[in-house]
Amino acid sequence: MAGKKEIWITEYARVKKYPVGGVIYGQHNQGTLVLPYCYGVIRAEDKVVVVDVGFNNENLGKVLADRFGVSDWTPPSTVLGRIGIRPEDVDIVVLTHNHFDHAGNLNAFPNAHVYIQAEEVEKFLWAKTLPDRLDWITTACDPDDLMALMERWKAGKLTLVRGDLEILDGIRVVAAHDTHTLGSQYVVVDDPFAGRWVLAGDNVYVYENIEGIDGDGHFVPIGLLFGSATKQVLAMNEMYELVDGETSRILPFHEDKLWERFPTTVHDDGLHTAKIEVTDKMIARR
Repeated sequence: MAGKKEIWITEYARVKKYPVGGVIYGQHNQGTLVLPYCYGVIRAEDKVVVVDVGFNNENLGKVLADRFGVSDWTPPSTVLGRIGIRPEDVDIVVLTHNHFDHAGNLNAFPNAHVYIQAEEVEKFLWAKTLPDRLDWITTACDPDDLMALMERWKAGKLTLVRGDLEILDGIRVVAAHDTHTLGSQYVVVDDPFAGRWVLAGDNVYVYENIEGIDGDGHFVPIGLLFGSATKQVLAMNEMYELVDGETSRILPFHEDKLWERFPTTVHDDGLHTAKIEVTDKMIARR
C-alpha cells in the first residue's frame, strides 16, 4: 500500500444536455443532464498517474465530440496545471477503454508509460474487420488512437495487460471485459490513511447506476453498452464489494454529483476540479 496518495478528478469538457437514457438503462424520455468529461489523477510518492486522457479536439476526435454535443474542451496543460502538474511530467497513463473521449489525447503525455487491456486492443482490431453494417461496435473509437498506442509500443512504453495487474504499490488495474466495452478495466487505489477508492472509467456513469433510482439500492446498468449488461452489472457489484458498499468511494468520470460530494474548485471557465478525500458528507451517507 506504500505511502499516502492524492487523487483528483479533473473536468476537461462537458455535454450540457445529455439524454438521461444514455447513462441510466431504460430511462427513456426522462430529460437531460450535464455530463462532465474528466481525467483521474493520482500522485503516489514520486509518481504521477493519469487515468484516461480525453480527446485532442482535432480531426475525427472533434467530429465525434461535435456528434455527441461536447463543449468547453480545455487542453490537459491547462486542466492539469490547475493542480500543479504538467502533462510531460506524467509517468503512467492508464486507459480504461478505447473510446475517443478516454484514449484520444495520448500524444499530450509524451513521457508516460501506457497500460491498457490487451483484450481492448485485440477486440477493436477484430471489430474493424467486420462488415460496415456492424460499425456501431466501434462508433465511439478513433483509429488514430490505436496508432498512438503503436508509437508508444515502439518507444518501449506500452503494456498490454491481461487481467488484473498492480502497476504501482497500492494501485492496480482490474479487468472488466465485455462490459461497457469488450476490454474495459478500472483502477483500484489503496491509501494507508484514506482507504480504498475505485476509479470506475465508464462502467459507472452516474451514482444512480450503483445506488439505484431514487436511492433504492438496486443497480441499473449504464445506458451505453457495447458488451453484456449482465457482466456490466456484475462488474459494478465487484466495485461495490471492493469498497464495502461505500458508493461514494467509486468515482465515475461522467458524474456531475462528484462536485457535491467532494471538495471542489469551480474555475473561471465553469469546469471543475475535485480533491478526492473523506468528507463529512461521505460519512453521513454510510
